[in-house]
Amino acid sequence: FFPSLKVGLVIFMTIGAFCFFRPANLTPFAPRGPTGVMHGATSCFFAYLGYDEVCVVSGEALNPQRDMPLSVLLTLLIVTILYMLATFALTGMQSY
Repeated sequence: FFPSLKVGLVIFMTIGAFCFFRPANLTPFAPRGPTGVMHGATSCFFAYLGYDEVCVVSGEALNPQRDMPLSVLLTLLIVTILYMLATFALTGMQSY
């Protein structure tokens, strides 16, 4: 229940941020350079949604050798795309 709620909140926040998006706010896109990008990436790594749920439900997989790697990779891919969209929307919403 909670991972679905978290994903729903991220999607809601992203849609709300795109409503107030201004392209002019993207002009200094990475003002602190690659160091700032890496610092932000490491600080939000442990906030990934759903990864813990995949590991908990893995005991019920019918074919765990095939299903586990696939489900972990798909979870990371979906959550990465969600986070990239949310970050882009929030960056365009707030001026630097």
